[in-house]
Amino acid sequence: MNDRSMSKKSILLLIGVFVISTIQLKAQSADDVLRYSLEYPSYDPISIVMPGVSNATGFGAYQENPASMALFEESFLSMGLSSRFLDETGTYLGNTSNYSDNQTGIGDLGLVYKVPTTRGSLVVGGGYSQTTDFNRALSASGRNDGSTITDFYNTTSDDSLFFAAFDTYAVDFATTDSSFAETSSIFRIGFSQFPGINQDIEMTERGKTGEYSIFMATEFIENLFIGGSFGYYNGTYTYRREFLESDRQDDYNADFIDSDGDGNPDTDIDNILSVDRIDAEIQAFSARLGIIYEPMSDFKLGVSYEFPSKLFIDEEFNTKITTTFDNTVQFSDEAPGTFSYTITRPQRIKAGVTFSGIPKLTLSGSAEAISYSDAKIDFDEINLNPQENDINSEVKSALSDAINLRGGLEYKANDNFTARGGYAYFPSPQDGINSDRQFISGGFSAVLTKGLTFDFGLQYSFWDDQNALYSTPDVTEVVDEQVTRLNIMTGLRMTL
Repeated sequence: MNDRSMSKKSILLLIGVFVISTIQLKAQSADDVLRYSLEYPSYDPISIVMPGVSNATGFGAYQENPASMALFEESFLSMGLSSRFLDETGTYLGNTSNYSDNQTGIGDLGLVYKVPTTRGSLVVGGGYSQTTDFNRALSASGRNDGSTITDFYNTTSDDSLFFAAFDTYAVDFATTDSSFAETSSIFRIGFSQFPGINQDIEMTERGKTGEYSIFMATEFIENLFIGGSFGYYNGTYTYRREFLESDRQDDYNADFIDSDGDGNPDTDIDNILSVDRIDAEIQAFSARLGIIYEPMSDFKLGVSYEFPSKLFIDEEFNTKITTTFDNTVQFSDEAPGTFSYTITRPQRIKAGVTFSGIPKLTLSGSAEAISYSDAKIDFDEINLNPQENDINSEVKSALSDAINLRGGLEYKANDNFTARGGYAYFPSPQDGINSDRQFISGGFSAVLTKGLTFDFGLQYSFWDDQNALYSTPDVTEVVDEQVTRLNIMTGLRMTL
């Protein structure tokens, strides 16, 4: 931190202003509730293609319907990897930018054990299976003649962020009266009309969640299968954003800042760089029940219910603001903190049908009903009740219930090779934003040697979205996004 920054802080002490602890609310919103409530079909290399509500697909099928595990005919070990490749096109201030990112991690690792029985079926097992991921990447740039992120810093209710901006001259006194009721963006001081500023943004979101679960499924009576699962839900989420505002057109070419503290203004702003980060740990418990009924040979009906679950989220966050002047002097300050809260994910009801009456072919379809409007956020601190109520009201009004649809086809060419194809449509749960997600998938299973099978699944998805960069009482700056995503899952199954 520059010595001049310490001098500005002393002003606060002289007027008796006390900075609130940084352990406080960090701009949570309905977007956080939605982020942690969304899931993608990506449990294992087979289930990423074929719905498992009424069909034994891969190890992760228990996440769709634990009763489907009773349909497996043999015990096996499963292990796999997941690689996600993301490309986003962002449109902002009339300009279009592309940005990409990728991430690889464990997809599934578990055991399915078919207990020897004289009649019917009893299957138990457990392990890890991926639930969803948070991969996003965004780039945007343009000339903004209407607002600046420093307007947001000047109006934020987060005192630590405001004073970090104040200490780095991103925000300053607008008049000779050193009153904090008279501050303004540094880019507006001395101008009757905002001259404008160039903005460049790069943002990534990464991480994933998965379940460490145990499950049991049995043929309760002939042709009627029931099952249940209980799991520990765990994952991470990371957010990184660099937001650069620069005076490329030299609109602020005047000596109006005293960079060396001698009382004489000697320079002006060249650029202001804001670096935001969030690192979150996510934990929860999950429980499901399911049933599958086979009313006739080669025709199965399945239904499952996932109970609402409460996610415990611990966040570490920081915003670092660095201002560089034309004479290369830099001022830098940060607004770090930690915050914990919970999000209640909504219940999920799934129904599916599988038909395998055509030689070598299996057809499966499923529908999943999700009450997104029932999700909610909870803060521990009682003084945050107004913000909590505002966010939950926004969830009720901005998120709608949805029915996700999936379909898949499996063709068993011979005993050593099976090909698959699938399609899924997930309608947007956000009112007013057409972010319907579509998934096109394909894959195969190939026997490598007796008792060892290689599974491959590929999923291509695409949708439109929006990203709010910052918001002030007067404006919200938004980037329109076109998202394409490729998820490749590979795995090995070893028959026991």
